Amino acid sequence: MAGPAVGTSNIGLRAIGSALGEACGCSDSSNISLASLCTGDSIGGIQNSYLSGSDYGPADTFNRLGGTNNPILNSSMDNPDASYLNNINTAPYNLSHTIGGQHADLGGGGGR
Repeated sequence: MAGPAVGTSNIGLRAIGSALGEACGCSDSSNISLASLCTGDSIGGIQNSYLSGSDYGPADTFNRLGGTNNPILNSSMDNPDASYLNNINTAPYNLSHTIGGQHADLGGGGGR
């Protein structure tokens, strides 16, 4: 099961349906840090926590990224190159770089 994706417009740190915090599975409801959501690190004394499971974690571990309004990758890509993910985990931690980001279930189907 794939986690939710960061939306392509009206995104935020914590809002139902398109937020970075939701796509990362952030379990905090206050002191949410864009830098920590992007890197998973403690930055400025704030380190966010994530729900357990492969569908959650910091944005620099997304395995699907990009789409309309993402300045670094304007179409959706599965398993993006490290260079794109490095744009997420490097200051100034641009929220726009996370657009389309998702911890996606990219496994194959049942097949025959």
